[in-house]
Amino acid sequence: MNVSCTAAGLIVEDDHVLLVKVTYGANNGRWMLPGGFVDEGETFQEAAIREVQEESGLTAKVKSLIGMRDGIRAIPNGSEHGIYLVFEMEVTSGTVCSDGNEVSEARFILVEEALRDPLVIDLTKEMILAYRLNNNGLRQLQKEVQTNNSWTKYEVLA
Repeated sequence: MNVSCTAAGLIVEDDHVLLVKVTYGANNGRWMLPGGFVDEGETFQEAAIREVQEESGLTAKVKSLIGMRDGIRAIPNGSEHGIYLVFEMEVTSGTVCSDGNEVSEARFILVEEALRDPLVIDLTKEMILAYRLNNNGLRQLQKEVQTNNSWTKYEVLA
């Protein structure tokens, strides 16, 4: 079994959330949190910081863990166990700009608009809701979260 570790940053300023529009994969053309794979020798937090900077141009620091997704899916040579951690982050410097490669756009979107927008992936919406609840702990969601990938197991804690 292959394991993929990914991390993302959730940044909210003045009731606007930072989202990026991806240019590849199952979510091509859709909005999501800036994030990506954890590199060898890197922590989840370090990956979130790096990915936010690469995809949005912003330097940010980690404040807290908001949620996670834990899933297993079939891939051509077996299965993949994917672990995704989302961190609340705070901008320390920089100006929003997309990388023009993995991301076609990066911008702050009004939270209420993001929650209604069909082009924002459901997992991102759940993480925004978890942030707004500020319940000081992670819980397993008791509802199905729609995904554009073919996970055989899919659990979201938020």
